[in-house]
Amino acid sequence: MPKKSTFTIMLLGLKESERRVLKSLCMLSGNRPRSYKIVSAMDADHADFWVVDGRDATALASLRSARMTRQIPVMVVDPSDFPDEYDASIGRPIVASRLLSAFDLLVGKTLGENPQPPGGEAASLTPPVPAPASSSVQDVPLADQGRRHTALVVDDSLTIRTQVELALREHAVEATCADTAEAAMALLATRYFDVIFLDVVLPGGMDGYQICRSIKKSGVHKRTPVIMLTGKSSPFDRVRGSLAGCDTYLVKPVESKTFTAVLKKYLKAPEVAIAG
Repeated sequence: MPKKSTFTIMLLGLKESERRVLKSLCMLSGNRPRSYKIVSAMDADHADFWVVDGRDATALASLRSARMTRQIPVMVVDPSDFPDEYDASIGRPIVASRLLSAFDLLVGKTLGENPQPPGGEAASLTPPVPAPASSSVQDVPLADQGRRHTALVVDDSLTIRTQVELALREHAVEATCADTAEAAMALLATRYFDVIFLDVVLPGGMDGYQICRSIKKSGVHKRTPVIMLTGKSSPFDRVRGSLAGCDTYLVKPVESKTFTAVLKKYLKAPEVAIAG
């Protein structure tokens, strides 16, 4: 595999929802030292590595056929076993931040680099223990065992959730994501968060303003900073947010410097250093 900064991926099998996760992840990796791009089947012979559904017999057969003429680095998703022909493995459900670390490790392994990925904590290249599946809630535990800040990210857009989640991880903040108001309220009823990122427009019976008012009335999260995520910023929106009790706004797509400044302002605990 050549020395370069952008690596191409060929997908074999996988659910449509999983392909969307991969596409969003590749788009968001563009500003990293090591980024990823999905290629079509027409360019499969030139892909740097393949991601293959370990439960799809047709995809596995295609992989074995291709490997008869070319040694292809492979990451298998949810394998029934882990034979030597696979280079890496990741379980279901696919979590974007874990997948990114796994990509970095696979590329590093193929290049003969140190196993520590360039931008985050190490991910195992051995068969993983599958995380519990959930259609609405996605937990992303950090590898480190020390006390970390925690954040709840509530947005129905997978792209925005992934963007905020990856940005939080860069600042050593543990992220939990929810895509509906109901999932967010269930999490808030059972867990404490140091900061909450909350989309204004959400599916279901509650919008972000209503959730924010509920948060600010609760005993546990009454003083928790609530940062509204909005696709627009008008005086009317800010008045509504202020009346609901939100602490500030971030306009989507979130700009990196603004995001960092917000974290520095609202996460001041001394045990966590926020990178500039």
